[in-house]
Amino acid sequence: MASTFHIPMSKTVLALFLLIMTSVAAVVAWSFNSGLTWTAICLIAVAGPLSLFYWYMLYITPKRASITVADEGILLAAPPFASAVIPWASVERVFPVDLKNDEAFKVGKTRKYMTFGGYKSGVVEVKDGKEAVIVSNRNDVLCIKTAERFYLLGPSDLSGFTEAVEKAAP
Repeated sequence: MASTFHIPMSKTVLALFLLIMTSVAAVVAWSFNSGLTWTAICLIAVAGPLSLFYWYMLYITPKRASITVADEGILLAAPPFASAVIPWASVERVFPVDLKNDEAFKVGKTRKYMTFGGYKSGVVEVKDGKEAVIVSNRNDVLCIKTAERFYLLGPSDLSGFTEAVEKAAP
């Protein structure tokens, strides 16, 4: 039986983003009422597309991120930054890691990587030069070590994820 775990962006980050967008909308309305029409038009021209872009990056992208634990292995889907299929036969070791304090897993070079408000997703190099795929919204993650790379996975329900991995892994 497959279990799916999600990795959403922090609700605080989303609330702050909406608060900022509400403030920009209030300034636009004030500009139109005060006779500063071109200021309002410029705010709309700049803030409109930027807000759509940030809404996509802060809400839509993390909302699509998921980790599915099945009898065959783990399916990681965090487009556009990280996607992987990890068969149980390729797993060498599973252990907990603290990304904030564990020196061996400090992020070095990054490729296809996004981090914002505690959410991390992408492909990085860790301290020893080995490749790691990170998808997490927390600092304590479960590390799945394969011969090719590390997978540092931290869904919202880390204890449930750990339990599902222990139950499904051979």
